Amino acid sequence: MKQRINRRDFLRLSAGLATGALIAACAPAAPAPQAAEGPQQAAAPAATKKQLLFWDQFGAEATTVDEMVANFNEAHPDIEVKRESQPNMRDILKTTLDAGTGPDIMYYDTGPGFAGVLARAGLLLPLDDAYVKYGWDKRIFSWARERTVFDGTTYGIGHELEFIGTFYNKRIFEELELSEPKTHDEFLEICQKLKGAGYIPIAFADQDKWPAGHLFSVFAGNIAGRDKLAAAISGEVPWNDPDFVEAIQIFFVDMNKAGYLIPDVNAVTYDDANMLFYSGKAATNITGTWMVQDYTNPDVMPDPVGFFFYPAIRGKPIAPPAGLGSGYFISKATKYPDEAMQFLDYLMSKEAAKYWIEGLAKIPPIEVNPADYQISDLMRFCLEALQQHAQEMSYNIDVLTPDNFNTMMFDGFQEVLGGIKTAQQQADDLEKAMQEAKAAGKVMDITP
Repeated sequence: MKQRINRRDFLRLSAGLATGALIAACAPAAPAPQAAEGPQQAAAPAATKKQLLFWDQFGAEATTVDEMVANFNEAHPDIEVKRESQPNMRDILKTTLDAGTGPDIMYYDTGPGFAGVLARAGLLLPLDDAYVKYGWDKRIFSWARERTVFDGTTYGIGHELEFIGTFYNKRIFEELELSEPKTHDEFLEICQKLKGAGYIPIAFADQDKWPAGHLFSVFAGNIAGRDKLAAAISGEVPWNDPDFVEAIQIFFVDMNKAGYLIPDVNAVTYDDANMLFYSGKAATNITGTWMVQDYTNPDVMPDPVGFFFYPAIRGKPIAPPAGLGSGYFISKATKYPDEAMQFLDYLMSKEAAKYWIEGLAKIPPIEVNPADYQISDLMRFCLEALQQHAQEMSYNIDVLTPDNFNTMMFDGFQEVLGGIKTAQQQADDLEKAMQEAKAAGKVMDITP
């Protein structure tokens, strides 16, 4: 949104004075008004609502979010939350908060390179007391809270629980008599058959750069394991460890050279890759559960979609990446901190969960019963998996690593895919970036 953002909406009051005709000149003059006995009472001012500006990045899904906002406003007549969508929030949020023109409440990335930057700049309101006051310490999944803790202080509520795995076109798999693989080698055999049948085996594209971080998370988790990956994110295990070099080599070099990814992978956008999957030109898509809403909409995805976690590599346990789409935070400069907390409390309620799950296909960070919701089988599977196994899942790297590390990761993987850089060189560069971030105190400790 390029236009200037108004911090508040104000009511404009106007009054018109009607002029009456003069009484006939011959009429007797009206008696002078008598002075009122006792002090005059001033008219009571009209009640002013406490207005909160709320920024998120929802686009086409905005109607459901607007409905939640309207419900809250109706239930709190003294508060008015005004919601605005900010698709370029990463570019403008810190600047507007610094200037005092930003939102009271924001839905923003939880990583140290995003919300962590705002917290350490003193722009976010600490919420440890709110967790106790509103019972969030018992209601919110502990790991969703932990992703918003910086330097020992809680600043937000992690939301939109998600994980990454392999979605596949059931029609294509049935036509080619393929079944869900149990191992990485079996998946490679499937990719070869798909390629031979004229399909793109994996709808992976990297013009946007960030998809590479997700695929690295998948292979790093399955090869290095959850605990070792956590130690690397925390700066305790080097990123040029052989396990991470192998994770880079397998997907970004070997599978790319084998022709299992989209040709000219660096020139294709994430949205175009999704279109190849929707249209049946690509048979699988290794991506996140944020796509479930599209995959269960027949107007978008005509063929039925199945799912499996990326299978085991060299007999190691699978460790699918799980994470948060974003989190909710409150500006430290807000005039109405208590009212902002009430709004977050509503968004984390069982009442709001129905909107998140049924209306938006997004999973809130609270315990729910999947049987209570009218959702697709695919969405039900995702909800059950996160409810039951979230603590066992691995990590989506880029939401936990510092911004300089992410820049090196995203730019570097394009170079690996383009054949400019080797897997070892990329791993060495990642380790160098992590050491720089560690020296600057920007590394987040997530070790179990």
